[in-house]
Amino acid sequence: MNKQEKYNPDVNKKFEQITRERNNINYTFSKQVYKGITNNFPLNVTNPNDLKIHTDEPNYDEINKKMADAIQERENEKIRQEKLLNELAEKKVSKKLVMTMSKSNDAQESFQDMKNSYEKFNVNKNDKLLKEKMVINDVLDFINKI
Repeated sequence: MNKQEKYNPDVNKKFEQITRERNNINYTFSKQVYKGITNNFPLNVTNPNDLKIHTDEPNYDEINKKMADAIQERENEKIRQEKLLNELAEKKVSKKLVMTMSKSNDAQESFQDMKNSYEKFNVNKNDKLLKEKMVINDVLDFINKI
């Protein structure tokens, strides 16, 4: 059950060339930095401190100034928005209708009063709306029969 091996001269030739090149390459050790972060490669590396990244101390005055400007801009924006909201509220108030007070005392009912006065919301059987509904239903029934 030994399969016959396939022979491909193109692939075989390339493989032999690659293995020959690998055997002939000589690797050398160097102190040159490979893929540095800052692209500032030191020429003579004698100790680990030569490879440290040296940064300047941040300018705190400039940072504080930028922060104060940002805070001031936000406060100005807040004031502008409040002014717009006040103008809109004044327009709404001016558009509202002024209702005249009626002669009867229409004090707002408490929850308990509303709960106890449920009877005024009941619909009686002799109500005018029920009569009109029955008339309309009779008319619809008559139309359906036609």
